[in-house]
Amino acid sequence: MLAYLALLPFVFLLVRIFNLARNYNAARKLNLPMIILPVSFEDPLWLLLRPLFSWVERLPFGLGSWYLYTDMGWPMVDGDRTPSRLGENFILVAPTRNQIMITYPPAIERVYRDNKGWIIPPPHSQVFTAYGQNVSSTNGSDWQRHRKITATAFGEKSMRYVWEESIQRSAEVLNFPEDTKGTDRTIAGIRTDLELFAMHVLASVAFGQDNDLTSIPSGHRLTLMDSLAFILRHVFVSIVFSGLKAPDIFMPKILRRLKLSVSELRLYMEECVLRQMQAPQRSSKDGSPNSAKSKYSYLADSELYGNLFVFNLAGYETTASTMSFALPYLALYPEFQDWVTEEVDAHYTNKTSQTSYEETYPKLIRCLAFMYETLRLSGPAPQMIRAPVVPTELTLSSPGGGNTSITVQPDTLIAAHFYGTHLSPRWGSDVHDFNPKRFVAVSPTGEETIASPPEGAMFMAWVFGNRVCPGKKFSQVEFVAVIAHVISQYRIELLKESEAESEEAARRRVMSVMDEKFFNVSTHLRRPGDAGVRFVGRR
Repeated sequence: MLAYLALLPFVFLLVRIFNLARNYNAARKLNLPMIILPVSFEDPLWLLLRPLFSWVERLPFGLGSWYLYTDMGWPMVDGDRTPSRLGENFILVAPTRNQIMITYPPAIERVYRDNKGWIIPPPHSQVFTAYGQNVSSTNGSDWQRHRKITATAFGEKSMRYVWEESIQRSAEVLNFPEDTKGTDRTIAGIRTDLELFAMHVLASVAFGQDNDLTSIPSGHRLTLMDSLAFILRHVFVSIVFSGLKAPDIFMPKILRRLKLSVSELRLYMEECVLRQMQAPQRSSKDGSPNSAKSKYSYLADSELYGNLFVFNLAGYETTASTMSFALPYLALYPEFQDWVTEEVDAHYTNKTSQTSYEETYPKLIRCLAFMYETLRLSGPAPQMIRAPVVPTELTLSSPGGGNTSITVQPDTLIAAHFYGTHLSPRWGSDVHDFNPKRFVAVSPTGEETIASPPEGAMFMAWVFGNRVCPGKKFSQVEFVAVIAHVISQYRIELLKESEAESEEAARRRVMSVMDEKFFNVSTHLRRPGDAGVRFVGRR
């Protein structure tokens, strides 16, 4: 018996080698540049063990270059380096499955617009199903049902409520002394402030709560913010151990806390639904997305909670991420801060009692363009995986010029390299420069509107087609409201390490911090405490 057990590692290794050889042979037929990987982010055990092997990257002669590509968020770290080296299309070859990476816009358009022919395959579709199936986990007719029902919560009539709530909460949370000395905040501190802001908005918009998020309500053991934040910080641990049913006494501390957080968040969601059921008279006149909650009656209970979870996950994590990059960008590029301030002063500053959503939001084009440029360079999505339902022909660009066609099999993954796409030379010679003006078009009469990317380039921060992010408008309104309010109150400057540090040295230091990103549900910085900004009152 022991002899058989001793053979298991060798059998496992042989199976892995066989699978890698099989996938390598399949990849060769596609005639694309290849990167060979011994493991993949599809290996559950590797998700847990990967941090222990960080030394591999430092091996000489490029022997550990494969390590980068074994994390789900690797395009965020990679930027445009791999597409620049291998071309617009290449393939990752692993023992699990092959994955084609693309930055060629026509191919991206084909894959992401055809949500019937190119689906989100398991297990990737099931990442955020801790509470049930939802709009992000389903395909085909099930997805259509989820999308139709949940879309009502993101209708235009809800945006006024989001606008008002965002302004109110930003005034409360991002409130610093308005004096000439200013208030210093590290980027880590800014992120904490923005997480609290995002949770306040969610608590009000999604959960109907308007209370102190730092206190624990009766009947709970954790706050809403603590519950959701802990789940998000350990989301990949929750994926690996989602089926674990062991008693608490046998679980490590982190899994016990995760189990409690999942249970607490479920209770908050149940209370939210109960409040809506008990108050059907709440009028849609208030513009609240909660007025649409009755539409969820077409969903099973688990599906209802599944959708509430993914919407709150996206609304909390990606909001804090995007704005924690935008505020330092305002300090790094004072010329663009002046440009945005000019617009804010014209349509928002000193008009807070009259700044209705309908009157003000459509005029803040520069604020929205600033969001677009922030997302182009620091977006929360590194890739979104798809797979064809049947063998499907796809046209790609050739490294030597022209096009080539390949046949993608159903067991082959494909994904757009979001960062490579947004940093493609197709954007022009200033592709690596932060320039929100690229997203503003000016008419002959001087009217400003959001501009499309240059011909041949692609912007896909919210994806597009039928599976465009359902919270796209929600996130835009929330972002613009916050930026407008903050800019109306403060001048944002770079925080120097000392009086001796020059403006240029401070700028280089902050940029180096901003460049070190990593992925955990959204974009994070590795050293957010090493840089910061100063909020100086404008009055």
